[in-house]
Amino acid sequence: MTSDCPPKDLKGLEERLLSRFKWGLTADLQMPDFETRVAIIKKKMQTEGIDIPEDVLEYLAYTVDTNVRELEGVLISLVAHASLNRTEIDLALAKSIMKNIVKDIETEVGVDFIQKTCSDYFGIKLDDLKAKTRKKEIVSARQVAMYFCKEFTNHSLKSIGYHFGGRDHSTVIHAVQTVNDLMETDNSFKNAVNDLRKKFTMRFY
Repeated sequence: MTSDCPPKDLKGLEERLLSRFKWGLTADLQMPDFETRVAIIKKKMQTEGIDIPEDVLEYLAYTVDTNVRELEGVLISLVAHASLNRTEIDLALAKSIMKNIVKDIETEVGVDFIQKTCSDYFGIKLDDLKAKTRKKEIVSARQVAMYFCKEFTNHSLKSIGYHFGGRDHSTVIHAVQTVNDLMETDNSFKNAVNDLRKKFTMRFY
């Protein structure tokens, strides 16, 4: 049995059924990560006998990060448009389809989007990026978010600091320098930053 909430939160069922559901094993299924989404797209396309370029595959996997049903819907639309218009599946077609299907795609990378993406990526609360907490993992995520705000937006250093709990421009400068320094000495950190950068650049049309 599957549901969108644990047995204790199910409504409208008899208590005797709920108690039996609670006895069983409950497994929490999270949204598929990037690698899983890539694998899903490849499998779906192989089943249809369709070759999909690598750049299109990565674009779709990065852009549709909500659930598998939405991902399948995008793939169906993509294949249908390519077939009806007798065109090859390429990045331009994929971006055109996404504009009409996924309502929350942004044509511009803004501070809010960067903050949300970084908090999701590092597994922390969005509010913590703007809070005064000095926990190492939160400080690191905050510095990366500031770094990308400097790279992808037109906000001044003062404005970026304001969006992160009213911090001053010197904090933003320090964050950018810290990220640059860590990228030169820590490969895993560098890979994480580059992974996030790709997620942002995929949003441009």
